[in-house]
Amino acid sequence: MRGEISPSTGRRYALTMICQVYRRARSSVYTRATLRGSPPTLGKRGPRTRGSDAEIVEGIRAVLAATPFHGEGDRKVRARLAHRGVAVGGKRVLRLMRLHGLLAPRRLGPPHGNPAHDGTIVTDRPDVMWGTDATRFDTEQEGWCWFFGAIERLGHRTPAQARADALRRAA
Repeated sequence: MRGEISPSTGRRYALTMICQVYRRARSSVYTRATLRGSPPTLGKRGPRTRGSDAEIVEGIRAVLAATPFHGEGDRKVRARLAHRGVAVGGKRVLRLMRLHGLLAPRRLGPPHGNPAHDGTIVTDRPDVMWGTDATRFDTEQEGWCWFFGAIERLGHRTPAQARADALRRAA
């Protein structure tokens, strides 16, 4: 019906009028039209870039070989490629470095060990303070001073006092 000509106006029927009569959405008409045609070509959308992926990977490997450091990140590699005259996007450099295993090694975990103490906060021998609570305060004569005290687990006692209490309870 889309190609039919209206006898009263002498023009083709409008798609909006056809969809209204048949109670169909225009999007379904467009979808069926694309399905009947040639299959869409899959690939990268947008403008074609100058270098192929293989050429850019060669450039990345050359940048990594020239650096005196153990590993470089994708942003520094992209900047050094740009300095050499190879204009390439950061996401593309990251994708290629990830695909070819060229990313710098990452540090895993907290930098100063496990902050959860692996479930235990117990000393391995007596008279060893395993934690403190420090407070900094300002005095007129001394300036900034620090006050250290045993934390709550010992009941604000010194390790020697806590040990003496534990020995009294054990006896």
